[in-house]
Amino acid sequence: MQNRQLTEVTRVKILPHVALNFLSFRLRDPPVPEIVMRSIPLFALLLFLASAGSAIAKGSAETTGFFDDIDGRCQLWAPSMLGPYDYAVRYTGTCKNGRAEGKGKAEWLYRYAEMKVKSAWEGEFRNGVFLAGQKIKGSVEPVRGDRYVVDMGVLSGAYIFFISRSAQDGPMELCKVDQVAIVPTPGFAFADDEQAKRIMSDGAKTYRDACPDGQRDVRLDIFAEPVKSRANGMLPNAVASARIDAGNGNLTGYSNDASVKARQEKQQAEYAVRQEEMRRQFNDFNLRNGISAWVTADQLDENPFRWEGQTVGLVVRLDRMLSRDTALVRSGLRDWGRHLQLSGISPDFPESRRSVLLAATVGKRQPLVDASDNNSVTYTTLRQVDRRLCEREACADWFIWARGDRELVWGQPYNPR
Repeated sequence: MQNRQLTEVTRVKILPHVALNFLSFRLRDPPVPEIVMRSIPLFALLLFLASAGSAIAKGSAETTGFFDDIDGRCQLWAPSMLGPYDYAVRYTGTCKNGRAEGKGKAEWLYRYAEMKVKSAWEGEFRNGVFLAGQKIKGSVEPVRGDRYVVDMGVLSGAYIFFISRSAQDGPMELCKVDQVAIVPTPGFAFADDEQAKRIMSDGAKTYRDACPDGQRDVRLDIFAEPVKSRANGMLPNAVASARIDAGNGNLTGYSNDASVKARQEKQQAEYAVRQEEMRRQFNDFNLRNGISAWVTADQLDENPFRWEGQTVGLVVRLDRMLSRDTALVRSGLRDWGRHLQLSGISPDFPESRRSVLLAATVGKRQPLVDASDNNSVTYTTLRQVDRRLCEREACADWFIWARGDRELVWGQPYNPR
């Protein structure tokens, strides 16, 4: 019995983990003769070297997923559960470029059951892949994960591919589709949503025509490069994606990275133009009114004498009108801050919810014009020279060109450029 087991092991292409299992089993078996026990480590090493050489041989599953038939004549693609660790394949039939092509028969032999036939495939092969009677005109390119890129022809200026699956121990099933892949011909406008959706609809029709039975929601993608497996076994990233509704064939969940990027680039270009236009208008406002510096309400309240008699620029909001031509105003840059007394205005001064870009001459500290006694608190006074109504909070529309302290420093002289 012991000799027969040793013979069984040496008859098959066994891998390292099997050799180690055999070794472990034999060490627990007392009746083994001492000479056999001494030879086992060397025997296991020889098995390891032989199997390692086989693993890196042409077409091993460790490299591409193709492996040779037992005669070394032709390669076939094995689903994940039929890999060369556990199975050998015997193939009879035609080959092309070293792979099964055309009519043939493949028998999957289980290594650990005296090479019994586990499964037999007979019919047409393409590029080493068994088609199982499915009528496929184009090429078939297997990729990792029991997936296959199947060429479904050209439609409306694009190449259509099905990313189909197989069972882990079965042949490819064309209509077990994970993904419909579309590769447009040169000249296609990827950022054009209308064009992208139209070509996706053509791809959805191709799928529904080819697989009328047992349809399900399927992902549909547009690619800007060939649908080829990368070194990591993954397919390229899609440019645009959607899903085919199994019920009505319509597209759902549409997205398009190219159109999003195009819109962003357009918005950025428009924003840059807007920035330069607002810079020009801001500088014109400065030069026309002779503004020496841009200041905050807090800076003016703290030390108005620094700018007394000068025209400064600031952002304010109305607090309340004190008279027909004078108002109490506060900072328009934030919701709190010191108050200032502004004269030279009219009753149509913008209401409190709107910020105002203001050019004004700095005066002295004075009580409010509507104060009832001479002991009232004094406020820095300003006299309006010019103003512009702001469209955005804190006059952000006027300052979109400014990049922090590199462009404008509050309280310091400003030189338009």
